[in-house]
Amino acid sequence: MIGPAFAQQARATSHTVPHAPQYGVIVAPTEAEAQKILRRLKSGTDFAVLAEEQSVDATAKDGGYLGSVAAVQLRAEYRTAAAHLKPGEVSEIVHVPEGFAVLTVYTRTPYLKDLDAERIKGLISQGAVRDTIDISGMAEADAAFQVFPKPDGWSKDLNEVCAIRKKSYVDAVGRVAEILPRADADPASQAEPRKLIQGHAMLAQLYVYTGQMDKSIVEWKKALALAQEKVPGAVPYLEEALGVSYLHQAEMENGSYSKPAELGFFPPLKAGVSFTQTANAKLALEEFTEYLKQNPESLEVRWLLNLTYLALGEYPDKVPAQYLIPEKDFAGTQVPGIGRFVDVAPAAGLNVFTGAGGVVVDDFDNDGLLDVVTTSMDMCEPMHFFHNNGDGTFTNRSVQAGLAQQLGGLNVIKADYNNDGCMDLLVLRGGWELPERRSLLKNNCNGTFTDVTEASGLDNIVTASQTAVFADVDNDGWLDLFVGNENAPSQLFRNRGDGTFEDISHKAGVDKIAFTKGVTAADYDNDGYVDLYVSNVTGANFLYHNNGDGTFREVGRQAGVQAPYYSFATWFFDYDNDGWPDLFVNCYFSSEEEVMRSNLGLPYKTETLKLFRNKHDGTFEDVTAKVGLDKVLMPMGANFGDIDNDGYLDMYLGVGQPSLASTMPHMLLRNDEGKRFEDVTAETGTGELHKGHGVAFADLERDGQEDILSGLGGAVPSDKHAMRVYRNPGNGNDWIDVKLKGVKSNREGVGARIEVTVENDGHAQRSIYRTVGETSSFGGNPAEEDIGLGHGARIVALDVWWPATNTRQHFDSVDKDEYIEIEEFAKDFAKLTPKRYQLGDTAATGAK
Repeated sequence: MIGPAFAQQARATSHTVPHAPQYGVIVAPTEAEAQKILRRLKSGTDFAVLAEEQSVDATAKDGGYLGSVAAVQLRAEYRTAAAHLKPGEVSEIVHVPEGFAVLTVYTRTPYLKDLDAERIKGLISQGAVRDTIDISGMAEADAAFQVFPKPDGWSKDLNEVCAIRKKSYVDAVGRVAEILPRADADPASQAEPRKLIQGHAMLAQLYVYTGQMDKSIVEWKKALALAQEKVPGAVPYLEEALGVSYLHQAEMENGSYSKPAELGFFPPLKAGVSFTQTANAKLALEEFTEYLKQNPESLEVRWLLNLTYLALGEYPDKVPAQYLIPEKDFAGTQVPGIGRFVDVAPAAGLNVFTGAGGVVVDDFDNDGLLDVVTTSMDMCEPMHFFHNNGDGTFTNRSVQAGLAQQLGGLNVIKADYNNDGCMDLLVLRGGWELPERRSLLKNNCNGTFTDVTEASGLDNIVTASQTAVFADVDNDGWLDLFVGNENAPSQLFRNRGDGTFEDISHKAGVDKIAFTKGVTAADYDNDGYVDLYVSNVTGANFLYHNNGDGTFREVGRQAGVQAPYYSFATWFFDYDNDGWPDLFVNCYFSSEEEVMRSNLGLPYKTETLKLFRNKHDGTFEDVTAKVGLDKVLMPMGANFGDIDNDGYLDMYLGVGQPSLASTMPHMLLRNDEGKRFEDVTAETGTGELHKGHGVAFADLERDGQEDILSGLGGAVPSDKHAMRVYRNPGNGNDWIDVKLKGVKSNREGVGARIEVTVENDGHAQRSIYRTVGETSSFGGNPAEEDIGLGHGARIVALDVWWPATNTRQHFDSVDKDEYIEIEEFAKDFAKLTPKRYQLGDTAATGAK
């Protein structure tokens, strides 16, 4: 999440490796053409201009820019020619497989056209893009925390962090509440009404933070009265703030967060669902209406007005025509056979009520059933561990599992880092706020976990982070760890295989500094070594190519994957089933106004989601518009899976930001055979309006259909929400569930590639590809691969490639609609028979 209060912090500039040369290249198809280019360069022609005009290399569009790298990281053919180049000099001609190359060392970075940072910064500075109003109290509470006295070592003591949060908040409220009455009564202070308004607004925000909405509303009203009398320019902001506070109060007292049922969806799930306590909602209507009389063009407030009428059961009939936002604008696409997904979380006992955090699903106690783990960024809230009872219900065993003392954590990821066959956990903390310790939690294989952070060597530096990925970067059979940090270098920890990790970040060349919000890993060029991608809020994203020798080269520019300028969740996945990992990265600019414009088909000024198709040559093509993803959204929690078992991966985007004014419906996008993504949110009933974070796709019921778990809740204690678990209604398509077991490779098979060759209804064969361990940077799917096969499927062959050992396995006699386990090197696979049940139904249906 990000709001205007954190714009300055988040807009930190990323840096390149200090003193590394910035190389450029021009590649000509023939030596004669290369000679002509060299003569023009020596006569003074600009290298970047000539590269764009003449080069046949993929870097041409970026002026031939190869990136800021050490000479040893260049491809072998370039190293000798570039070794002694000084800035501004050009090399002699180099023969390469693609043709004939000339290199240079740039004196300054060429202008980047696909990442239009200057335009974006210009729009921000001009106020052309409106930030969402910040009504959360997060900035005020964090400021109080920052200045509060702290003992040595506090950031590594979770209980101390919680205590400081509580004490600093009480101290801040007390100080402001004591000062304001005296200032209100002091005639001298009336000469500075702006400061008085700011004081009441600050106290109002602090009350918002903890959900003391009655007290908050009192302070907003005092500030508004002062503004109406002496500072008219502040009136619109305060009217909207007061309206948002009234609406939030109404939502809280009507159970929209704690027991939401069918409240809080757009489009609405059914007519007649409305608040029973209406007084505060009606007061919110008054404030929004007053605001719109002076600012009728505000889509943000128009949207809030429409949602308030919806909550009162009066949408769309009672909404004034000039302010109406029709439901049809969110109708999406009707796809036969998808069906309505129903929230079964309460019936299943997944009754977590929490704030922004992570969600991971896996079999943590090796009983064949999928369990659920959640975290919250609330510094005082413990982790939640839900044990699967095998009868359609879950039991909270956080205390028994030893996780109740693990407080806070904006995200959690899972991996079997020690290859003992039991899934471990890593909790990440401090994202958007301040550095805190991380926690590596070793699974004891008996339903409990032990904190081994210090013993493992992962506590060397305390950072602010919420994103990391486990991957075997050196193919030694042990999962290494890559962590993305905020305004600090990224970290790569090599797994020594003895329970400890070694920090190799600088040696590997992956320690660029940025405000990083997402990391993911995949072998994008199919050379057998896993690569790393880093998405950043403000600035270029990084693609680290694995050189196979313990080092990486940053190739984001030449690969064409540096955008968006404001990025967040990201993942590699093969969306078009061609056997090559593609890349998704979402835009994240905090503007409800721009999101609304995109939803309504109006011109917008900010960036869209990005989908980059792998071109099989080390570069990517931006196919965002081609596949219908050119939408402005604010996804925080997001993930992918196959909701209809057609073999193509779909995605669910949980949107929002810290402000209570941020209430946009989440979006479920169906992949139509790799050609385009269709919005099926309305049809499936998954358009939850409140903040979305950790998302996981998992076959909870063991029926071959992936359900969707959506962790909800905002950044502040007053904005907590119950989890949603959307039960997949099922369809007529076939499937196969594959679980891998590494022997020399890592135990859970992360990085292994699966290819299923199928015939559908007797038609031509096709291949469906999956990579084990690919998941979003903000949500965790199970390690097993649920692979949809389409209708009338016959599995012709199933192939597995284990990159760490270069082992390839081929199986012919595989039945569809089965659960199987494949062990590395084995000649055959094992069939599994997990217990099948219906979520929320305590009468299990027995073994499949």
